[in-house]
Amino acid sequence: MKRSLLSPLALPALLTAFVVATPSYAQDATVSSAEDKAQALALVQQLEEDPLASGADNSRQWLTNFIVNAPDLFISTCPELLGALNGQGKNGAPELVGQLYFGNAAWAIQNPDKASDREAMYAGGIESTLRLYASLLKSKPRWRWPILDKLRSRAKDGTLIEYVRENIASCQ
Repeated sequence: MKRSLLSPLALPALLTAFVVATPSYAQDATVSSAEDKAQALALVQQLEEDPLASGADNSRQWLTNFIVNAPDLFISTCPELLGALNGQGKNGAPELVGQLYFGNAAWAIQNPDKASDREAMYAGGIESTLRLYASLLKSKPRWRWPILDKLRSRAKDGTLIEYVRENIASCQ
């Protein structure tokens, strides 16, 4: 069974396309609906558990559309935190980099009182990316990324936030 992988340019293209096309559910709203936020959290978790499932690309499109158009979510992301993985088009890299963005959004939805804490948001996005990475390795054990193995070790020993602090200056 052939599984579609996002090209390295797909996520930026999707983001641009969705910025232009505002969906009707977000037009006059000042707050995202609880249903949309719950759907976003469920999709992020599904992607973490089975990033190559059929329908995963549709989930990524829905999430991108929701995040870009949500009137009460202000998500920043820092793919530079993923080092050499950023900009690669192989071995699950597009899905991993995209998950960083979706994980940031999930963290912001779950921590609305801390949404301005970029370091914590980035750490939350990395944690989501690491869950997706673990799932990817189950089906594609050769898709290893040294930076993610290093980040898994940092998360395990409780120093992931320090990694973010040490590297946040690289974020654009």
